[in-house]
Amino acid sequence: MKLQNGLLYRTRSGRTAGPVRRRGDRVHPWEGLVEGMDALLSWTDDGHFYADGKSHGLDLVGHLRGSADKAIDQMTLEDYRRGIARLYGPVRSGE
Repeated sequence: MKLQNGLLYRTRSGRTAGPVRRRGDRVHPWEGLVEGMDALLSWTDDGHFYADGKSHGLDLVGHLRGSADKAIDQMTLEDYRRGIARLYGPVRSGE
């Protein structure tokens, strides 16, 4: 899987990550926030948390579909938060 700028992904452990952004030509050029964590995390071009490809719970394993096709009464709080993050950027604690 190749990562794409601005998309949300699911981690191997089931958390939501992103939206991810490309930040230059490094071993881990992709950065983003992960649900339940305050730190900005980084991934390789193919979504691995470890550069050697060793499996980890924070590996990105799939792209999340947006909630644009859901009726408003079918949206979850997580859908709402993802939509707000797309509009205003990720919220960090203490800001």
